[in-house]
Amino acid sequence: MVAFASWPGIAGRLIRMSVLVTVVYRAQLFVWLISGVAPLFMMMIWWELSRDKVIGGYTASDFVAYFLGIYLVRQLTAVWVIFVLNDEIRQGTLSGRLLKPIAPFWFHVAEHLGQMLVRAPIVVTVFYVGASLFAIDLTSIVWRIPLFLASLVLAWIIIFHIYYCVGLLAFWMANSLALDAMVWSMYTVLGGMLIPVDLFPETSRYLVAMLPFSASLDFPVKVLIGKVVGVDLLHGFAVQLFWVAVLVAFRRGLWRRGLKRFSGAGI
Repeated sequence: MVAFASWPGIAGRLIRMSVLVTVVYRAQLFVWLISGVAPLFMMMIWWELSRDKVIGGYTASDFVAYFLGIYLVRQLTAVWVIFVLNDEIRQGTLSGRLLKPIAPFWFHVAEHLGQMLVRAPIVVTVFYVGASLFAIDLTSIVWRIPLFLASLVLAWIIIFHIYYCVGLLAFWMANSLALDAMVWSMYTVLGGMLIPVDLFPETSRYLVAMLPFSASLDFPVKVLIGKVVGVDLLHGFAVQLFWVAVLVAFRRGLWRRGLKRFSGAGI
């Protein structure tokens, strides 16, 4: 077991290693950033549609702020752990991680956090430039930053655990990546990347807002741009905390059961 006092130093070294790897493989970082610009295209579409009218309570400026926020949250919560887990389990290389004194889960967490630290300044700059070009008042956003950061952390935990749980299914499936397209489609449609959840039909809007996809994308954005306040704000955080608890428990259960099936082939 690793002593509790040594955790900060270990975490720092793991994250620092991930940062260095990300800096070395700059081309990969560039591809990730380019592949995440879909919300900016949706922003232009909705901005054009709403230039002369209000749609579902959203003005043209609201749509710009919303989809810039979608870009920001999406980039800061990007997760690729499903690919790593699928390969490690299928190829047996997970055995090497199991021999180390730190659970593989924390290696994966550190890898993502390290890359996020490198990506964050670029993503924030794109957000700032976009807001400036469309004359979005950023001063009104400043006081919401603490609440936004809290919702962003919870959103990252939710989406990370969703993909981690899907990746762990490689213990039982020949290829858990087969489910990646399904999860991504649900995240894109139900998370608000194509249309704000507020514009969904009333019969389905509240159900969609209760799902983890909305909690990990739409809700943090609405916190940032001031589209959720009061009781609705507390309700949104409650939904996030609910999914964090459920997914953490589910991930732990899958991990324990999966290890019993893991043969470590190839090691």
